[in-house]
Amino acid sequence: MMKCGKAQCACASDPSKRHGPYYELTYKANGKTVNVKLSPEAAPLYTAAAKQYRNLKTLLNRLDKLSKTILRHQAKLAASKHQD
Repeated sequence: MMKCGKAQCACASDPSKRHGPYYELTYKANGKTVNVKLSPEAAPLYTAAAKQYRNLKTLLNRLDKLSKTILRHQAKLAASKHQD
């Protein structure tokens, strides 16, 4: 739901009178924000894809942390074996 920008329009002061719903996809590309208007039919597809993307990022972050932990542990083992 959006304000139209006209000061005399009811949407400027009453959130229940805003225009829409409008569906947009917003993302960053080359350091700039990009907004893409979506049709009402496409919106659920993009919503599902965005959720899957967030889940993937969460899993990749967990994998990254786990990999670093394992590498640190292996490096300590290798150093202690080298000292023996």
